[in-house]
Parts: sequence; C-alpha cells; structure tokens
Amino acid sequence: MPRSQRARSARAIANDGAILDAAVSEVLRVGVDRVSPRDVGHQAGLSHGATYARYEDVDELLVDLWNTVLSFRAVHIFELAAAAAAQPSAETVRALVDFLREPSQADLACVEVLYSARRIPTLHEEVEPFVRTYLERRTSSPYDEAIATRTLVLFATTLLEIYAAAVLGTSNEYCDFLESLYLHTLRVDPATISRHVPREPDDQIVLHTSSDLRDQLSHATFGVVGKSGYTKATISRIARRAGCPPAAIYKHFSSKEDLIIAAFNDLMRSRWSSARSFVGILEEDAFAHMLYSAASTKNAVRQSFMLETCVASQHSEKIRDSLMSQMTELTSVIPLLDDVDDQERLNLHYLIWSISSVNLGVTFLATVTPRLEHASFNQFAEPYRRAILNGWGPTWAKLRSQLQDFADASSL
Repeated sequence: MPRSQRARSARAIANDGAILDAAVSEVLRVGVDRVSPRDVGHQAGLSHGATYARYEDVDELLVDLWNTVLSFRAVHIFELAAAAAAQPSAETVRALVDFLREPSQADLACVEVLYSARRIPTLHEEVEPFVRTYLERRTSSPYDEAIATRTLVLFATTLLEIYAAAVLGTSNEYCDFLESLYLHTLRVDPATISRHVPREPDDQIVLHTSSDLRDQLSHATFGVVGKSGYTKATISRIARRAGCPPAAIYKHFSSKEDLIIAAFNDLMRSRWSSARSFVGILEEDAFAHMLYSAASTKNAVRQSFMLETCVASQHSEKIRDSLMSQMTELTSVIPLLDDVDDQERLNLHYLIWSISSVNLGVTFLATVTPRLEHASFNQFAEPYRRAILNGWGPTWAKLRSQLQDFADASSL
C-alpha cells in the first residue's frame, strides 16, 4: 500500500506540472479569458476528467497558476527592479535588462495574467496581495519615495518590454542601449532632483458627440472596451452603446477587430508620438508630465482601452499589424533625416521605442494600482532626460531641429 501511494503521488505531481505548463501555453495562445480546462488537459496529454479532478473550473486553474508559478515571476522581476533602483550598478541593471534578451513563456504569461486579473474577481483576489505588498509599499521620506518611484517605473517598463520582446522580438544592441541609459538615469542622486508639481492632464480623451454613425461606433467601442474589456465588448453591447441595431455596424465594419482598430486610430491621439510633439519630449518637465498624465485616474478608460487593445493584439495579427503601424509613425521619419550616420539613426530609433515603453508601461500598470498617480515621476523622468542629453546632446540638437522641420512641413 505505501508503495502504491507513493506512485500515485508521483503521478499526481507530474500531472500538476504538466497542467500548469499547458496552462501557460494556453494563456499565450488564446488569452486569459478564453483558457479552457478541457484544452489545457488536452495539451498536457491528460484525459478530460483528469483536469477537472484537479480543478473545479477555469478560475481555480488560473488562481493556482498564479500562486504556484506566475506570482514568483512577478516578485522576482520587481525585486530586480528594486535592486537596480536602490543600488544602481552594472550588475544590478544588467540583471534586470537580461530579462528582455530571452523572456520565458512564464514571464510573458505573468504579464498577461497580472494585467487581466482585474476583470476576474477570483483571480483578482489572489493577485491583490502582490499589489499591496510590492506595488503599494508606503514610504517614509522623499528619498524612499524617489527610489519607490524609480522601482515602479522600472517594473512597469520591464513588463512592457518583456511583452514586446516576446511578441515582436528584441536585439542585444537595444538591450545594451537600455543598460547604459538606465545606469546613467539611476545613478543620479535623488537629492539633486527638484520636486515636480504635475499639471492637470491636458490630453484626456473626450468622447464628443457626432451625427456620423461610424464616429459614434468608434466612440462606443472605446468606452465599452475601456470599461468592460475586449472579450466582453460584444457587437451587441457596442451597438447598444451607440444607439443602433447590431446589423448597422456591419455596414461600416466587418468585424469587432475593425471596430477596435478604428477606435484606436481615432481616439488615442498620442500626440507625443508624432514628430510635432516629440521634438519637445526632452524639454524640462515634458517627460515627467507625460508620465503623470499616463498614470492619472482621469485617464482610466484610456488606460484600460490601450491595455485591452495591446493584449488583444497578442492574439490577433490584424490588430497587431494596425498597432505597429501607429507605433512606427514617428520612426518612419528617421530614414529621411540628413547628415545623420547609421549609429545616430539607430540610437534615435531606440530612444523613441524606450520612451514609448516607459509611457505604455506606466499606462498599463496604472490599471493595476492607483499608487502610480501619486508617484514622484520627475525622479525618473529628469535623470532620464539628463542621461539622453549628456550622452548625445549635440546629436539630439541636430535631430530635434530636423524633426521640427518635418513637423512644420507635414501633418506628422
């Protein structure tokens, strides 16, 4: 009898591991909202009953996946970010950036589950202890707050970069660029950074009214996805919000994907990502203000909409291609610059992407915790700005002048 019990125990442990590995793969394949215990069991090579013998439903499976596997990935990434922020050195910064060189499936699944948990009550209940313990730590001094802010920005940006690296790929050269940029940023003494008083966010999305049905549908999609999530944003719900029958939608859009793409194109209006606004991103306070706006609860619907759209792009090539087209609008100017060598062009491309990553990272993490709204963003933004200008100030001045000329001569 004891021998038989040990054998069953070993099989049970092996089955548990196979199920969790399969659950990670399914999260990445279909998304958190569409994970099925039946599909997980099939991918794990187990019978339908074996999975349900272990888990009552998909929520229980996701909870176990978070508690057993993914929460440890989140804690590890956070602790690396905290070490780099508190004790910046070549070793601590490299340890953080190395996550981007070869992100694992578990790391990518960690990001997706963390950002989807808010819509799944049972999962959100399990994720909350991580949020309270790590992301909402109290600080007792301005120095502690500076380190806490830098940690949160690094954590948020690393999650975004992990996601982007896994979906789009990355390069060692870009990681080397980030290492150098982060190291110079984090080595700036917090005592030398003045406190920044944020302005009221001036880039809020206002859902204006219009008699054009296509415009109304775009606005309705923005609101429904931003408040309910991509999966629950059905055609019927969007039609009801727009005040039209579902059949009317198909006169303008062939699918929900097309609605999402139209809403993203029409409503995001990320002015800083155009040449006209990007030229001023390294002016004093400009980058900090962008981060305060990204984290503001007044932009909560926009934060959620952008997050939901980006997560959906992981599982939809059509949405992913559209988002990438929008994100590369500014970088398309780089080949047109005059008197700029290949390395300068590459650095500008990396700079644009790194700024995008910080902005989107903060935007996404703000959906998880309101703590970011009260962060001292200037403690990251100003050292970051100095690192860029000190690293290639003359080059930036030349590039800025040309970008301004392009902005003045075009609609970019």
